[in-house]
Amino acid sequence: MLHIGLDDTDSVKGGCTTWLATEVIQELSEFDLVDYPRLVRLNPNVPWKTRGNGAVALTLGKGIGSKKLIGELDGKPFFIFEKSAEKKYDKEQILERVLDLIHKHSMPDSEPGVVISDSFLPEGLYWQGVSNIVTKDMLLESIEGTVSSGLRGSRGIFGAACSLAWSGSFSKVNGISHTWELIGYRNQDNWGTKRNIESSAVRKISNIETVFSCTDLDGKVAMVPNSPCPVLWGFRGTNKDKLIQNFDKLGPEIPSRWLLYKTNQATDDHLRSKEISKIKDGDSVNIEVSVTSKSTIIKGGHRFFEVQDKFNQTTNCAAFEPTKNFRHIVDKLEIGDLLIICGSVNNGTINLEKLRILSLVPRFLKPANPICVCGQRTHSSGKESYYRCKSCSKKYDRPEKVVASSGLELKWYEPPASSRRHLSTPISLMHY
Repeated sequence: MLHIGLDDTDSVKGGCTTWLATEVIQELSEFDLVDYPRLVRLNPNVPWKTRGNGAVALTLGKGIGSKKLIGELDGKPFFIFEKSAEKKYDKEQILERVLDLIHKHSMPDSEPGVVISDSFLPEGLYWQGVSNIVTKDMLLESIEGTVSSGLRGSRGIFGAACSLAWSGSFSKVNGISHTWELIGYRNQDNWGTKRNIESSAVRKISNIETVFSCTDLDGKVAMVPNSPCPVLWGFRGTNKDKLIQNFDKLGPEIPSRWLLYKTNQATDDHLRSKEISKIKDGDSVNIEVSVTSKSTIIKGGHRFFEVQDKFNQTTNCAAFEPTKNFRHIVDKLEIGDLLIICGSVNNGTINLEKLRILSLVPRFLKPANPICVCGQRTHSSGKESYYRCKSCSKKYDRPEKVVASSGLELKWYEPPASSRRHLSTPISLMHY
């Protein structure tokens, strides 16, 4: 089979690697799609990423037997075939044709890369790329026998190779091996203008079972990007058929193209269990910890607090302003609460993606000052001392503190969908 990996064709100024993949599919029209197009998110902490750090992989060949509709590109339907046969091709010629499209459509400040292979690459390359850094030696060993090239530094070859190493059939974290995203693309004349998608339509499709990350709890639309890229919306779920059956409910702006992708989004594949003493910048971790300080608030509304693992090693955690109400959960934590924290390490601080409360220490409130028999309110004589009535000088023992509610439950908490990382599993899909 013909395997094509693409990465790093976009930038913050525009462009989209998934859109360019649709151009590749049309260019190589003598081939059929014999596996689902794959949208593969990689390490979200690499400093040179563009937006979602996503690469795309295509598997092409000669389709035989039954087929299923998975996209429409400028009025032309595209299908995936259940079975395939070998089809001869020249990797060098394919590379040249794909590079022509990259020259034409990639952003000037991107470093695109393409890898052409006869087979999937070793899956260990994907796991390295999603949770760590792929070195040049690792890359060269993994792409032996392939052809590859790129532009302006060709950094995208690393991501392109990693996309060809993801099978989507195995999970190391929570049992979710893959999810689906149906991406709608705008008419090119509309690129850079405001998208016309009604929030009521988004709310309606967000209530479909197996669909996720369409809206925030406050109703804010999360599936429609704000960048000048070609994407109109990204419709995500765990059931591919429900996405295809319901995307036409979105509007009034309709896509000129749409394509269904198999993806590692919402899998938590990037997370690794580590001791605090062994974490380093760039890691994405899940660690069981106890809270060792109350949260502090700095300018901008960001929260910071300290935690400790079972080896008595400490680190700071942060919940930044874009996490919105998630910060209020952090504010309610008390010293001694037991948590599982998930997040990325930056400057020695774990930036929280979500947390699970395992146990809570008791909370207590100071009761109101006792009322004296003479009817006057008493006053404290000092910390841990008795209460005294200023009117008649009668003394009273300090009353016992009252047990208070924490306002928290033993469960997972997460930021809103609009500020979640693509790889982070929503709590609605958590299996533990």
